[in-house]
Amino acid sequence: MEQIQRHSRLTTEDIVRHIGTDPAHIAAVLSGSQFPSRHLAIRFARVCGADHHILLKVWDDEHERRNLSSMHRADEAPGDAAPSQ
Repeated sequence: MEQIQRHSRLTTEDIVRHIGTDPAHIAAVLSGSQFPSRHLAIRFARVCGADHHILLKVWDDEHERRNLSSMHRADEAPGDAAPSQ
């Protein structure tokens, strides 16, 4: 999303004003510390003049990767480890 913003030449403040969301949330999304909702990703793409279908494909892939990663971590809970030999 940061690349989309740079390409659009919009400031974070411009994007916040058009989307109508919390500036801290947009900053966190752009820094990668928070994952955006699907709805926010669509609005962000439209405001920046990007193809939201492409961004949603990336969003879907990352969302799935995060879900698989969290399931994998849950499978490796500390009490579930195989005994060492």
